[in-house]
Amino acid sequence: MESSKTRILIVEDNPDDGALLMRQLQKAQLSEQVKIIDDGRQALDFLMLAEADYLIAIFLDLKLPGLSGLSLLEKIRADDRRRHLPVIVMTSSNSPDDLNNCKALGVSCYVQKPVTFTAFSKAVADTFHRPYPEEVIPRMQES
Repeated sequence: MESSKTRILIVEDNPDDGALLMRQLQKAQLSEQVKIIDDGRQALDFLMLAEADYLIAIFLDLKLPGLSGLSLLEKIRADDRRRHLPVIVMTSSNSPDDLNNCKALGVSCYVQKPVTFTAFSKAVADTFHRPYPEEVIPRMQES
């Protein structure tokens, strides 16, 4: 049944941040068909499955066990089937290197934690309401 297909992937190892993101997705009416994975390697394994073909977006933390968020992002961008997916990075990192690496890898938005509903809403709007769906210029948001 199509309603059971995962449409949004959250890769977040902090259960409190994952719950907060789910509440924000519920407020934005985007909480159906969400999968939460708390490990970068497990997220990569999921992305290799056919079930991941139905994804419309990935919310990604950078600091993950198993495989870092940046390494996972590099693998997503190297995969012809997944490189088009919008990736919204939500991280506690304030490192300029992380921001620059994410920008180079074409993330849709970069939001620093703690994520407010306003910042989350803007990231979602910027990601899903672009004038041209194939736009390759990343839209960056610094908290």
